Amino acid sequence: MLTRFSHIMIYTDKHDETVKWYCDKLGFEIDYNAPGEYASLHHKLLGRLAVHISDKTEHSAGSLPYFLCDDIRVTIKELKQKGIEVTEPTREGESPYFADFYDNVGNRWGIEEV
Repeated sequence: MLTRFSHIMIYTDKHDETVKWYCDKLGFEIDYNAPGEYASLHHKLLGRLAVHISDKTEHSAGSLPYFLCDDIRVTIKELKQKGIEVTEPTREGESPYFADFYDNVGNRWGIEEV
């Protein structure tokens, strides 16, 4: 099932400015960047941070923490068997498969296949 934390996803309507801010101000480095859309950043002490373009409505809901799993389809099945609402797996380009699930009060969590 879940193996460890993966990363935090943050949403912004100013993608390029946000990527630059995290790199310049907090020392993150870019692993992957699709300007104006999505970036994966890392910090040698803090771990991974993903920056995703959105409108103000989506990013006003806060960041999205992700867990890692070995097999996303098995993990989704196990979560659903426990009565947990889970989205179907998807991916962006060559990214790993990912999905979202919700806790008992509607907090959203992400899962990403290793």
